[in-house]
Amino acid sequence: MSMLSPEVEDLIESGEFALLDLIRFDLPGKTVGYHRGGRKFTYNGLLYLPNRYLQPGDLVSAVGVAVTTRTVVFSNIPVTDPEDAVARIEEFNYQNAPVIITSLAGAPNSSTVVGVLVSTIYEIDQVRYNEGAVSGSERTLTMMIDLQPPGRSARGSTGVKRSQAEQQFDNDPADTGLELVATNATIPEEWGQVSR
Repeated sequence: MSMLSPEVEDLIESGEFALLDLIRFDLPGKTVGYHRGGRKFTYNGLLYLPNRYLQPGDLVSAVGVAVTTRTVVFSNIPVTDPEDAVARIEEFNYQNAPVIITSLAGAPNSSTVVGVLVSTIYEIDQVRYNEGAVSGSERTLTMMIDLQPPGRSARGSTGVKRSQAEQQFDNDPADTGLELVATNATIPEEWGQVSR
């Protein structure tokens, strides 16, 4: 069963469609969106800014309890636009702020959006800055934003007891595994030589 709208399915079946990648940041006190095009674009009432969102990023994961991380790349060239929140992201409490990455399908050679291909929700884990080596007379300034799936359980144990509601949200709505749990188990650590 497909989760795509019939219009998007028909467009895909036609074999010819335009793809538009959007990214939306819901920073505390400011919502801002970016896309990889060359001019401003409005979608669902939000104005998406151009020319800063460089790469939609790759997913990196590992086996075990490691968290899947997606790193998106932005231009870090200074701008004076007060609406460009990523240019001044350090002014916000961005840790764990929601980020939505969406790929839209559109009619080819037009600005008409037909529907959503895929949309994924993440949270900001960290922001890193890269100042590239001088190449000729140019230096690249980029910013990498590491995103992770939402929810504390995605990031492994926090050492804090989870609530029943959080357990049910992350796993199964009928899960009662934490109903009678009061504390997390602790394991004493012994340092140095231990005489027994």
